[in-house]
Amino acid sequence: MDETPVFNGPKNRIFIGGMNKYYALDSQSGQLKWSFLVDSGTFQYSTAFYQDNVLYVGCTDSYIYALNAEYGNQLWKFKTNGPIESSVFVSGTTVFVGSDDDSFYALNAATGELKWKYATGFNVSSSPIVSGENVYFGSDDGYLYALAQSTGTLQWKYYVGDIFNSSSPAIVQDNLYIGNRNGYVYNIRKDTGALIWKKLLGSSLEFSSPTILDGYLYVSDKYSLYKMEASAGNLVWQSSHPGNYSSSPFVNENSVYFSSSSGNIVASDKQSGTVKWQKTIYSNSAEPVAADAKVYIGGGGSNFIYAFSEKDGTEIWKYPVNSTVTSAPVILNKDGKLFYPSKSGGRN
Repeated sequence: MDETPVFNGPKNRIFIGGMNKYYALDSQSGQLKWSFLVDSGTFQYSTAFYQDNVLYVGCTDSYIYALNAEYGNQLWKFKTNGPIESSVFVSGTTVFVGSDDDSFYALNAATGELKWKYATGFNVSSSPIVSGENVYFGSDDGYLYALAQSTGTLQWKYYVGDIFNSSSPAIVQDNLYIGNRNGYVYNIRKDTGALIWKKLLGSSLEFSSPTILDGYLYVSDKYSLYKMEASAGNLVWQSSHPGNYSSSPFVNENSVYFSSSSGNIVASDKQSGTVKWQKTIYSNSAEPVAADAKVYIGGGGSNFIYAFSEKDGTEIWKYPVNSTVTSAPVILNKDGKLFYPSKSGGRN
């Protein structure tokens, strides 16, 4: 769970992408604050990054957009040569993002000008994460990359097999965790790229990114949700529910939240994995994010954005968007704290 304090800009906001519109809603009432329209493409895959009253988000029209978070007006845009499914990560004055043009980009956060570009030769839809001097991401060539933030110079790469559709790395201290399509979770040293351990869980982890909290790793494959010891990879519990899992888990002090391809949003007990409540929304719903006693989620093909009670799943509000919503939200709460989904560069 990531709670980052913000000292300026709007409060009580949910930022989320639909098809060709990006939305800002009041997180308490669901009231629309603004929407940003593009001529073509979709915001269905990339999760935005918020910094200093600016939202940075990728679109399948091949552009990365910088938007004013208060009013939704465009500040700049940068064109890559392919659709953007990767979420954005901003570190200091640099925007990092992958593109399906087989390249990874570093841009000036203020102007959108290119700082450097690194070609992997394969799509980069895995979302990046920054730690120390390096930026880390996966590519469809099966490698996990570590590049120098400042120059884009390759520090190391490690082959983890058939990845990466949208599984993204998470980092805790010196360890980096990521899943692959063959059902393995990897723990890799972030400074050297050396393997610490790998564990076979079950089916594909390509759509689920690991979430780490209080020394435990949470991840889902197609059929089960897992809790593991992050240090050694030992299994604590495995929980299976009807319907295939389709999202990364969101974990806070109370529960583990996830969505399934059958259309359910599920809250499970963090200690045992047993279901606390579940609600049927629509198939292919987005990854949920919990903040301020609410759980927010894009409702897939239901064409709604929802807020549910974190305690019992009671619907608090829903907002109609007239399009499929499969991207994960970013929440800026009443105290100016940010809540990100886990797949967005491991920031949960």
